[in-house]
Parts: sequence; structure tokens; C-alpha cells
Amino acid sequence: MFRIKPLKQAEISVPVGAVAMLNDMRILATGPVYVWLIESEDRKIIVDAGVSEPKKGLIHGFPCKGGGEQGLRNVLSGVNLKPEEIDTLIITHLHFDHVANATMFHNARIFVQKKEWESAQNPPMHYREIYEKDLFLPLEEMDLCLVNGDIEIEEGIRLVLLPGHTKGLQGVLVKAQSGDYLLSGDHFYSYINLHPPKVPIEFEDEHGQKVTVGSNLPFHPPGLHVDLSEWYESCFKALSLVKRSRILPGHEPSIEGQEFS
Repeated sequence: MFRIKPLKQAEISVPVGAVAMLNDMRILATGPVYVWLIESEDRKIIVDAGVSEPKKGLIHGFPCKGGGEQGLRNVLSGVNLKPEEIDTLIITHLHFDHVANATMFHNARIFVQKKEWESAQNPPMHYREIYEKDLFLPLEEMDLCLVNGDIEIEEGIRLVLLPGHTKGLQGVLVKAQSGDYLLSGDHFYSYINLHPPKVPIEFEDEHGQKVTVGSNLPFHPPGLHVDLSEWYESCFKALSLVKRSRILPGHEPSIEGQEFS
């Protein structure tokens, strides 16, 4: 049985409309960039590799704090780990805030969906700036494992293809003592995507700033996706695996510092 710990490697501010489609693009909301630790008594697995160090406080034009190689080492040292000690790295998708420090895990077998690898090298036009080839092409020189669809990579750890946000995004289904959890990557940025309010509500971001969102949909998509129909199909696929309450969104501020077991 495994335990799951979301480790904040950085925080980044993006328009609310990027978090929840058709919402305000003028207001920035701040959220965490997580590196996820999946551990048991004898196993340490990392999911995603965080964001690069910001330049003049910005990443892709967005305000960012933390990040980079030192940010990764700092957050791993907090759980008594070093990147060199990890033998399994799972990348949910190859966007700049999930793969930036993957080469630091040079002793790890690295799992990426084949569809994601191919799409990242020839992305849809609106995604060209979100994929940085300099961040992921070096993985070809490492122990890169490209997988096709759903696959159990070891007992209690299953990769689950969830296309929509990207062509090859994968979640990670983890067996814990209390039952299965699904790490959703950016299929769900936050609980707002998973539990959209039926009337407009006010919530607080990472800095306590109040933001208003609302939706009349069963799921509310993030502002960035390659196929919205596939995104909705993947939502129902996720619910075929676990209850909504067992899904962990990729940038949800409220789960920082928690452990799921």
C-alpha cells in the first residue's frame, strides 16, 4: 500500500480563465506547482518534475516563485530524498511546469505516454509555447519508457490515459490503505474543475486572494485543451476508476501539506 504526498516545488500565477474556461482572463490566481511523492516502506516514486527557475520572477510571462533545480532539491530534502535516489519517475504530460527538472532523475526509469511524446514534438498551434523541447528531448538519452494507454507499471501503480487537456496526458492510479486515489495531473487543475459550483461562488487562491467562478456543468474544463469532447470523456473514465472525492487535482492549493493514505 502507498502513501501520496504533494510537495510544492514552486507557485505560479495564471489567469482565472486558464484554470476554469470562460472565466475572467484579467485576474490572476496563484496556485502550487507540485512534485508528487508516492511511497511505501520500500518504494519511492516521483510524479512530475516541476518548473524551471523563473527569470526576473516570470515563467512564460507569468509570475512565479521557487522552481528550478534548487527548488526541486529543497522540496525533496524535506522528505529526506535526493533526485539521484529515485528509480521511477512518471510524467503526467510534457508541459513546461511538469517536466522542467526531469533530467535530474538520471537513475530513474521515466514513464511518458507515447501519444504525449509525439504530440509534444509537433503540438497544436495554441500549445507551441507551452511545450519546450529543450526540457524534454534530453530524456531520449535517459531510461525513457514510452507506453501506450493504460498499463500497470508495478503492483498498486497504474498509468491511465486521460486525453483532452493534452493528447497524451496520463493520470496515476495509486493503491492506498484506504482505497485507490487518482492523481489527475492537469486534467483537473483544481477542485473547481471537478466540483463546479452551480451558482457563482467566491474562493481563495494560494495567497488568499478572492476569486469568483461559477458553472452549470457536471465538470468545468480548464482553459487549455486540445479536444474538449475527449476531455469530458476522460472525466467519466476517471469516475469509472474512483469517486470524485478520491481524485487529486494537479494544482489544487487546499491539498498542500496533506498526506493521502
